[in-house]
Amino acid sequence: MHQTASKEQLNQRRRQLRQQQRIRVIKSLWRIVCMSGILAGLVWVVIQPNWTLSKPEQVQIEGNQYLSDRTIRSMLAITYPQPILELAPEQLKARLLERGSIASARIDRLLLPPRLLVQIQDSPPVARIVRGESTQSSIFIDERGLELPISSYRPTVWRSLPTLQLLLPLQGTCPNWTQIYQAIHPSPVAVGMVDCRNSQNLILQTEIGKVKLGAVGAKSRLDRQMQQLDRLRDWQKHTSPAEVEMLDLENPDLPKLQLHPIDPKSPPIVN
Repeated sequence: MHQTASKEQLNQRRRQLRQQQRIRVIKSLWRIVCMSGILAGLVWVVIQPNWTLSKPEQVQIEGNQYLSDRTIRSMLAITYPQPILELAPEQLKARLLERGSIASARIDRLLLPPRLLVQIQDSPPVARIVRGESTQSSIFIDERGLELPISSYRPTVWRSLPTLQLLLPLQGTCPNWTQIYQAIHPSPVAVGMVDCRNSQNLILQTEIGKVKLGAVGAKSRLDRQMQQLDRLRDWQKHTSPAEVEMLDLENPDLPKLQLHPIDPKSPPIVN
């Protein structure tokens, strides 16, 4: 037979349970007080004047192989001083990606010490811009069409600048530059100059002479034109180069030799 607990034992058990409950409540309150104190301390620290970006050097740049730190900081267009919590990393990232030479970017705000960490993957210059009759331009263009002066690049890039030249009108750009470059870059025939002054008459200066491509069409048409150029690389062996002004590949399926104005006839290529 089970022994029935006495009234005194029951009262003692209830007192123990109440005491344990009070201890749990006190511990919970202390945890809340501690967390609130830590949070308040963090908020107080962050809102102090020291938690601001006061100079460009607090923007730390990593990963850039071609563009200089100064160029990337100027692209961010941050005004100083700037409270670090008021900077929106995603907006700054979008600002960078709008520029052609930035392929990818990640931006983080760091508090100890306060700084902005910018990690990027940038692109190299691929051609020198020539406008009008100038051949001494110090402006370069990347594959996506961003024009930047040589001073925008790291000094290590200056020793290996591209030799390709892009001839442009005094005012204006080459609207199809990206697809043009993607077509000529892998070509076995070396291209020294792209004349983009007339969007309806694209001309290349290549290792085998001047080549007329006409109006820039689809990327597939440009690829066919460059493939035909490679197949016709020996055209000078079958005619007199002095009589020929350029190789006409405006219609890649019907290539022609365009003679100098003194001889307006354009005989077909001899295979």
